[in-house]
Amino acid sequence: MRIRTKLALMAGDLLLFSLCLLGATYLQCRELEPLFGQYSTIWVLSLTIYPLCLYITRSYELQPEASSAENLRRSVLGLLAAASTISLVFCFGLEFRFSRGIFGVANIIFIFVLPLWRLGVFLHLRRRSLSVLLMGNATAVEMARHFIREFSPSSRTQVWQPREEAEGASIHTDPQDAHFNRSHIDLLILAGHSLAPPTLRKAAALRLEGVIVWDLPRLWSEFAERLPAGYIDEGWIATAEGFRSLNGQGFQVTKRLLDISLAFILLLINLPVLALAAILIKFGDRGSLLYHQERVGKGGKAFCIHKLRTMVGQAEDVTGPVWASPDDPRVTLVGRWLRKLRIDEIPQMWNVLKGEMSFVGPRPERRVFVEALQSKFPVYSLRHLVRPGVTGWAQVHCPYAASEEETLLKLEYDLYYLQNASLLFDIRIILKTIRIVASLWGSW
Repeated sequence: MRIRTKLALMAGDLLLFSLCLLGATYLQCRELEPLFGQYSTIWVLSLTIYPLCLYITRSYELQPEASSAENLRRSVLGLLAAASTISLVFCFGLEFRFSRGIFGVANIIFIFVLPLWRLGVFLHLRRRSLSVLLMGNATAVEMARHFIREFSPSSRTQVWQPREEAEGASIHTDPQDAHFNRSHIDLLILAGHSLAPPTLRKAAALRLEGVIVWDLPRLWSEFAERLPAGYIDEGWIATAEGFRSLNGQGFQVTKRLLDISLAFILLLINLPVLALAAILIKFGDRGSLLYHQERVGKGGKAFCIHKLRTMVGQAEDVTGPVWASPDDPRVTLVGRWLRKLRIDEIPQMWNVLKGEMSFVGPRPERRVFVEALQSKFPVYSLRHLVRPGVTGWAQVHCPYAASEEETLLKLEYDLYYLQNASLLFDIRIILKTIRIVASLWGSW
């Protein structure tokens, strides 16, 4: 990140903290004069300590190659370090005149404002016009080029092709034109599985000059928050960051407690809704209330999922197992509204209480589809590392998959969830789910 961007970021931090101090002073004293008078020394000292602590925690290294969670973690860590330092000054700097209330309130405000400000800056950096250099296999390079055009239309892309090299060339040797140097490149994408030695040598040289280097999974992850299933293999999984929470004891216990609490509360408060839905289903075609079907869960084990029936009876007697779709003709009139409002999913809370499902995770699929997809995409089996979910990262982006292609897209979102699974990520998905359901209620 260029020096002027760092300076602008620091200036924004100082301005925000000063505004927080002004607001806290007015709330405590109903006037601003104390901050410019008796508290001015500690104010100036704070404006020195805060950016210093944020710098020490690498908060000003806000770059596209760091994830949003990592950037926010650095910012919060720097804020806590600065607040602790100021507290020590209050304890031992007895010569200063200050108000603990003012600086306490200011820090409380700042701890909410700073992450929002930093997140805005991060999103701006990710979406700004980039000069991207592409290296690798022709098919993968072209796919990366189309992907960048879709998610960052203002970015400029160039393709590097290796030339004949002198024997014994090192990674410090630049065999290509001089205009491919650090000052003209923001990002280097290595596209493809097996890359030629000249390509790797050139990429290493550019990285040593300070160029950010991503592979295709990193590009997909940062720009679209999903992973390209066709470019994920055992080698990538063995070396990629993430996947740490899948077996973390603390995460698993906390997630299970959250599942039980949410499932119990949702079942309890939705009893009247379930009763009304049962009446409507019976009134509609006098068929069964519930729909039971075998799905594949954690570890590849089968379990029976429970939903309110939304299709006509014996919907697959003639067609056999087929993909569901948003405008599926087999769906009844009542079932269409139950699906739109996600009411048909409520009985799955029983699956959650039994431990067969989680509230957040990849959606469980039927074994016939699982076997077909695993034969084409071996990484599909990674979905079975965790309990399947009532909602998930794929569901909040593309609710229904009517084909293998659309199921592949959902798999890419599921893979991203597995790599980045955390309690905060689960909460984010739950909030997105609530927003989607609420928007459908509002459109009724």
